[in-house]
Amino acid sequence: MPPPASILPARGALLVAAALGGVTDAAPTGTNLGFESNLNGWENAGVSIKNSKAYAGSRCLELKAGHIQQTISGLQAGAPHVLALAYRNNTGQDYNLSHARLLIDGNTIAEIHNGILSDYIDREGFEFIPATSSAVLRIESLGPGPEGFLIDAIRITTGSLAPPPQHDWSSLTVMNDARGGRQLANGGFESPVADPSTSQDITGVAGNPHICDFALPGWLVTRENVDVIGTTAAPPEGTHVLDTNGNGPGAIAQTITGLQPGAVHTLSFLCARHASWGTGDMTGEVRVNGRLVESVVRSYAQNWNAGYALREIPVLASATGTLTVEIRSTVTDRGGCIAYDDIRLKQGGDGFLAWSVFHGVEPLINADDDRDGLANGLEFLFGSDPQLAGSLPLLAQGQLRIPLSGLALSQGYDVDLMTSRSLSGWQPATAPGSGLSLISDSSAPGVDGERRYAVDPGETRLFWKHVLVPP
Repeated sequence: MPPPASILPARGALLVAAALGGVTDAAPTGTNLGFESNLNGWENAGVSIKNSKAYAGSRCLELKAGHIQQTISGLQAGAPHVLALAYRNNTGQDYNLSHARLLIDGNTIAEIHNGILSDYIDREGFEFIPATSSAVLRIESLGPGPEGFLIDAIRITTGSLAPPPQHDWSSLTVMNDARGGRQLANGGFESPVADPSTSQDITGVAGNPHICDFALPGWLVTRENVDVIGTTAAPPEGTHVLDTNGNGPGAIAQTITGLQPGAVHTLSFLCARHASWGTGDMTGEVRVNGRLVESVVRSYAQNWNAGYALREIPVLASATGTLTVEIRSTVTDRGGCIAYDDIRLKQGGDGFLAWSVFHGVEPLINADDDRDGLANGLEFLFGSDPQLAGSLPLLAQGQLRIPLSGLALSQGYDVDLMTSRSLSGWQPATAPGSGLSLISDSSAPGVDGERRYAVDPGETRLFWKHVLVPP
């Protein structure tokens, strides 16, 4: 349902709003952004104005299979802005989705895919950063049919999108079962949501809510909307699950704080395919701190009537001790997708796998993604970036300094430094007559440090190599 007219800007007027992430200095301006003056101010093709079903005022745009565009001015170059709009499906059939693309200066900032017929979706919006003080806004249909979206109430504001809700690790519910860990805030989706008739961020009917923005307790819905489903979905824990497609491809996110910086954790959840919407595979993604850590695929044989599968993913807390979890649908043509339940986080896990996922490299000890001669296992042990070529460690001023990752040491990895004077007859650097002497060792499990060696006096020729010692 639309918000009261008192909180909507006048259609076709200067649109100014408080920045979502701070105070705005500029006032982004456009012409006839609510379509009350028909198509005045818009370059357009293949669209029309509709004198009914408006979100606000008396008119809205029928995008059909066409496009509209105009130049927006008053922007702050290099600063974040948010584009928001109200939209609803116009196919006439709730099993067909409408599709459109939003562009700024020819760059796609979002695609919208949704099948809701009875209500508008008016989400928090989509963030972009303009290069100059003006930019061309374009909205174009992606088909496949001629109906497209109904669009209304376009707004441009200066500022960033609001971040996902934050929850401290200590506040999460401890799960005393064999799987263990702590359940994320509303990680079982049991917290009640508002009645659709009382919230502009919830559509559908009571008992089958389709939710966007912050209307899902504990979470931010970061894309389209999602669907909380009850016993129909055979919940494996509690009485509800979350379908990541409401009327289109949704996503949810929350941030866990108070973690040990850089520490390994294991994210886990139960998942199954929706039992309706055809028989093809359904797909999704799991992102942690903005990085893709898992692609999820569920076939029709893996729908919720066949039971839910457990997925466990090792992940790394950020350098500030936070971990933002986002679960997305990647199905854009159906109103149902993978259902999730009982999302948890547990301390510990496979550190090398978590490190590999974080850096986007093969989780193979002997792989060398950047081809710098240091295998991924050694990159992990040294705490270096496997995507950037380096030559660690180096001999400088007669000392060999070998950085060591506390995370790697805590996982049982170590390195043997070997020396030779003829590229044969290698011996450990700690052995008498190796040509090196250990000066200090500040490395320890969980604490980054280094081993520092000095070249023995009189050595004129000495080779060294590193041998990774896995647990």
